[in-house]
Amino acid sequence: MKQKHKLWTRAIIIALSSILITLIFHFSKAFNAFENKSYDLRMTNAAKYKQPCEEICLIIVDQESIDWAKEKYNWSWPWPREAYGRMVDFISAGNPKAITFDILYTEPSIYGEEDDIALGAAEAKSKKVIQTFFYSAEDYGKTLMPVKPINDNAALLGNITSAKDSDDIIRRTRLFDTFNDTEYPTLGLAPLFLNEEAPDFSSIPVVDNNTALLRFTKSIDDYFPYSAKDILESHDLWLQGKEGVLSPEDFNDLYIFCAYYAPGLFDICSTPVSQVYPGVGIHITTLDNYLTESFIRKVPFCISLLWLIALAFFASLFAVISEKISPRFSAIFISAGIFAGIAVSIFVPVILFNNGFWLLMIAPLFAFLISEMASVVVSLSLEGKQKRFIRSAFSQCLSKDVVNQIINDSSSFTLGGKEFEMSAIFTDIQKFSSFSELLTAKELGCLLNFYLTKMSDIIIDEKGTVDKYEGDAIVALVGAPVAMPDHAVHACAAAIKMKKAEQVMNQDIICYSQNPKPSWMEEALYSAFKTLVANSKTIFTRIGINSGEMIAGYFGSEKKKNYTMMGNNVNLASRLEGVNKQYHTNGILISQSTKELIGDRFVVRSLDRVRVVNINTPIGLYELIEEKSLASPELLDYMQNWESAMAEFSNKNYTKAKELLSSLAKKNSNDNVAKYYIHLLDDYFLKGTFPKEADGEGVEFNPDDGVFKLLQK
Repeated sequence: MKQKHKLWTRAIIIALSSILITLIFHFSKAFNAFENKSYDLRMTNAAKYKQPCEEICLIIVDQESIDWAKEKYNWSWPWPREAYGRMVDFISAGNPKAITFDILYTEPSIYGEEDDIALGAAEAKSKKVIQTFFYSAEDYGKTLMPVKPINDNAALLGNITSAKDSDDIIRRTRLFDTFNDTEYPTLGLAPLFLNEEAPDFSSIPVVDNNTALLRFTKSIDDYFPYSAKDILESHDLWLQGKEGVLSPEDFNDLYIFCAYYAPGLFDICSTPVSQVYPGVGIHITTLDNYLTESFIRKVPFCISLLWLIALAFFASLFAVISEKISPRFSAIFISAGIFAGIAVSIFVPVILFNNGFWLLMIAPLFAFLISEMASVVVSLSLEGKQKRFIRSAFSQCLSKDVVNQIINDSSSFTLGGKEFEMSAIFTDIQKFSSFSELLTAKELGCLLNFYLTKMSDIIIDEKGTVDKYEGDAIVALVGAPVAMPDHAVHACAAAIKMKKAEQVMNQDIICYSQNPKPSWMEEALYSAFKTLVANSKTIFTRIGINSGEMIAGYFGSEKKKNYTMMGNNVNLASRLEGVNKQYHTNGILISQSTKELIGDRFVVRSLDRVRVVNINTPIGLYELIEEKSLASPELLDYMQNWESAMAEFSNKNYTKAKELLSSLAKKNSNDNVAKYYIHLLDDYFLKGTFPKEADGEGVEFNPDDGVFKLLQK
């Protein structure tokens, strides 16, 4: 009984100590950055469930509109303000609730005062136009007001001063600002004041400094933006009594926002859902949240404190309970408690956030973790159970691979290998040496880390193991140290995902290089992107995959050893990576042995039987194209015609083969493999000759067995 009393006393002391330590960290704001990050992740997840308010409409002045107006009206940028007056006239005819401009007119029009008067006249006629002004008490009272004709005729002014948090991310909105003894609403709430009844803001959950937490949708595009071009074009037809793409009635009873959306024109904000978010989206979200009553509500701190206390006590008391269980099951029980505590600490705040409530996540999770760790450490030190805990509890948290073997059986960490049926993957970036000539060492290192991280994550997600990096090359294996019957399928799936990720990376490189550097990006990586784009450089990865029997294990010396693979089939995968260059493929070659293991899950096309350098046994060569479930009917039909062409080529019907290949090349001018075969047919086979080493083609053809010998790696 005395021992049980000590256990419970110890648990209470540990829990209370953990709570005290956590509160010290919390009130010293040590968790703020982590809580903000968790808030942003929760917002990104919750945004998937947020439906945009159907009463809000966005009109954008995008690049298409600017180009069209230049051609139609010969308007240079900036447009004459008369253009916005036309938009106001057209929209107002449909009786909208408000027309809000997130555009500053603080300087007189370059087209003259009459231009400002024209917009002012449209405002006066509409009586529903809200204009923007900027006032910031924090910025030494800086004020930017519209020019007089526009200011005087606007129905109302709304302030666009943002409410950034300390990390420059906008998670909340201001409600009101006082300027010259007059209280002005934020631009997002200003449209509500044009209603006959004054808006009731008592339902808004106000937090610090007269602000409210916003709940975003996935993207501002969720509000189905209309192009200014369509408005102006429809306005011209409307004046002529004709129907356009839009009619004024389309805007009946809607809240209209108008803003710049062309690259380089709109103000960029960082929000939880995007680092590059148009500023007008903040105001739209504010109005949306009011109309749908979906502002995020911060849970009172007393409730968060109770949640923190509950988790801390759960951890310490669970450790006590585990000590009363037989050793056979205590490790499983402790592991289950750790997983359950972490899961509850995360999922409860996530679920609440999806329903509009912000419950602290990081401080309670921290309290649980240190309470759990303290309980375990004290238990180990007092009971001498360290080895049992590491072998049982920690093994439940680690993957059952090499790390698990080392922890549970140190004898496994010895030199030697074991035979596995597995797949080897070799990748390399084409002409990477040309990148090295353009970039500094730091830029090159950042670029490689950017590339290798994304590619390695894909391999690991497909249950693969990254063996090593050789500069820009990746050597990986699938099917060891844990045997995997579908290793070839996972290897091919990883290769296809890597090529798709490569396309995304190239798009990102262009996108980031043309915009201001994001806060998360290193300067060296940003500089590398700009250099690549300036020199028209793109990333192109060649991948070779082979499957078969290989040896995997620890190799090296007793002082330094690595888990790696070796064998003839490994060498063959390495050769296949380089063969992509010979055949001008889109980047992925697999061997016949791999092809036989993947069934019909993937779209592949047969090439030749070849002998690669230093390997005399002929192998079938296949280009991996796409997962069949994702392939279009056109692609499947194209590949069926390709197989017909290759059958004719194999049967030495070279004229028919060229006819079929030429037809394919016309359908797809980017099919360099087809062009390569047409070249061989024209220069050799149709002339009755065959490529030889002296021809410099990189291949030699043996007509007796129909096998190509590759002369270079």
